[in-house]
Amino acid sequence: MEMEARLGEGYRAAREGAAFRPLPDAGYVRVGGEDRTDFMQRQTTNDVRLLGSGKALVNVLASPTARILHAFTMLQELEHLALVTVAGGEALAAYLRGKIFFMDKVTVEDASAEFSQFDLDGPQAGDLLTQIGLERAPGEGERVDTRVGGAPLTVFGRKGLAGVGYWLLAPTGHGADVERALLDAGAVLLGEEAYDVLRVEAGLPAPGAELTEDFTPLETGLAYTVSTSKGCYTGQEVLARQINYDKVSRQLVGLRLKEPAPAGSAVRAEGRPAGTVTSVVLSPEHGWIALAVVRRPHHEPGSEVAVQTASGEVGATVSALPFSTA
Repeated sequence: MEMEARLGEGYRAAREGAAFRPLPDAGYVRVGGEDRTDFMQRQTTNDVRLLGSGKALVNVLASPTARILHAFTMLQELEHLALVTVAGGEALAAYLRGKIFFMDKVTVEDASAEFSQFDLDGPQAGDLLTQIGLERAPGEGERVDTRVGGAPLTVFGRKGLAGVGYWLLAPTGHGADVERALLDAGAVLLGEEAYDVLRVEAGLPAPGAELTEDFTPLETGLAYTVSTSKGCYTGQEVLARQINYDKVSRQLVGLRLKEPAPAGSAVRAEGRPAGTVTSVVLSPEHGWIALAVVRRPHHEPGSEVAVQTASGEVGATVSALPFSTA
């Protein structure tokens, strides 16, 4: 109970009701011009042709070796593609500008300052959205546009802490109106520490932790963002080999730690290097737990591994994701 109290009311609300986080550092990048779809198609791992007016498409920019550079959600607007990312828009926009050829009729603009963005989650989050004015809550990968208190609001469904979670975007001047509507409907503010505990419990990868240049989308739970039927794009050859020849040698897993260990620690199995710890939290439900990218066959639930720390090895057991109390 003391641990839950430290994490705040939002931790329990996200597990049993509805909780939200304002995302002041989230990014919104506009990709415009008549060649915008073809341009993004040759850059990204997912098939941009799947995107429609009522869709939200998770996508990845990969390096030539298929390592993750940027992960974001794409929305189709009337005159541009919107790239929405928790990691901020400046670096994403700069990267894309560097990929424009002189013949491309494409523009890239970081418009992050024009929007207030929120993350809403919890088992009652969908019902709460209908309370504030949506006819229905969108499913994962779906988008709904509405108005809340006179403010235009875009909501799309994404992978959440337990089922579908929701991302909300409103013009910057209306951010306070959206936050007030969420609070009035019963949503609870969720702190960043509490969110990180919930994220690890749920096994969700995050930028700066799992979604980095150290790993590929196939190794970090983003296989659903990799198209096997579209044309050429950066990193395609490596990803195709991993898929076609069963060469995905590492997987994102959970670790139940016997003692705390820092993120970035090496995972060892049978005396050999086996992976890397990417996130570590102290959970009220599970104790010390971590996310790690671990090599086969040591990724199987129940496998015993060791985490190398400055003071010695910490024992750990591989867990399926999400973590379960069973």
